[in-house]
Amino acid sequence: MRRGSNQLRLADYNQAVVLDLVRRSPGVSRADLQRESGLSSQTISNITRRLIDDRLIRESAPAGSARGRPSIPLVIDRDGAYSVGVHIDPARLTVVLLDLEGRVRLGRQERTPQATDPARTTAVIAEVVDGLLTEADIATDRVLGLGIAAPGPLDVDAGLLLDPPQLPDWRNVRLRADLHEATGLPVLLDKDVTAAATAELRSCGAGSNTFVFLYLGSGVGASIVLDNQVVRGTTNNLGEVGDLVVDPDAEQLEWSGRRGGLAAACVPEALVLQAARVGLMPLPNLNDYVAVDDACSALCDLASAGDAVASRLLERAARRVAVGLGVLVNLLDVPRVVLGGPLWSRLGPAFLPVVPDLVARELVARERVLVQGSAVGDQVAAVGAGELVMDHFLAPRASALMMG
Repeated sequence: MRRGSNQLRLADYNQAVVLDLVRRSPGVSRADLQRESGLSSQTISNITRRLIDDRLIRESAPAGSARGRPSIPLVIDRDGAYSVGVHIDPARLTVVLLDLEGRVRLGRQERTPQATDPARTTAVIAEVVDGLLTEADIATDRVLGLGIAAPGPLDVDAGLLLDPPQLPDWRNVRLRADLHEATGLPVLLDKDVTAAATAELRSCGAGSNTFVFLYLGSGVGASIVLDNQVVRGTTNNLGEVGDLVVDPDAEQLEWSGRRGGLAAACVPEALVLQAARVGLMPLPNLNDYVAVDDACSALCDLASAGDAVASRLLERAARRVAVGLGVLVNLLDVPRVVLGGPLWSRLGPAFLPVVPDLVARELVARERVLVQGSAVGDQVAAVGAGELVMDHFLAPRASALMMG
């Protein structure tokens, strides 16, 4: 439980405590806030008045017909502030506009420019962000910032993309600074798998949540949530599981370091290679991630339509993924696995009927784990990037207590 302070110099921190309580528990009363925060009734009254005046929270109608003067519920004013989340996948750019409740107001997906110049991608992102804000008729002074979910490795502190394997010419790209210059918005940068796990955690609601999130897109990665905390690693680059060996007979991808790794089991490039080798479809240009992604969609469509060869390819991919998940569950001893990312809606129909039983066969200390698809959907990394902005600017942080 987050506790406040009655020292006047800590007003900003106390306001963040109260706002965070309303965000996490819509419908709380002022008495609830006083009890949960430890702040005085006068402090709660002053803070809630400021938050209402700033259009960050609002009073709601009391429920029921209780005798006497009912408590007035407080809820987030969803139009009080917004954030923008962007997911950079080598094949697709996903941009979402979140309101203060964390709901997606608008979203757009564009093909990631396949040119080698990162500046072109930065320009496209800026254009899409401007278009979303214009369409929603939202002034930039109501937008807290822009969150970017990108493939690693990253230097989060410096705002750099260091050397992503599937973006070979993106070395030491000043993505945070470049997008701040292009949009005029504050920009936060995080790893795609970490952002995705953040969004999934927000969708879980109350309770203690512990799970592994397996991200499936142009690449593959994993993130871990332990007791409602997303584990980030000492360099914020946790989750590089693509080289985890799941089948020595699996292909080796040019950008992946080890034959038979998890990436070679399930990323679009690997699936399309396998489909081309059995004559199911022509092989696209493997350097064009958009073409590869489209071919992967066609393969999944064939499997959904009952094509036996396509179905066998996806079943083999599911078996290989289950081996990797078994290793992760045995290592981390978690009760739940969530699969998601841009590729999941296409693989899900083939994976979900078989993966839970396959993972159970790999377990040592548990009889079974719960295996689920993402509750957020294909936009999970972009939504998580937007959520990170909300948390950065609105959630109480210990740094706010430092003396200036």
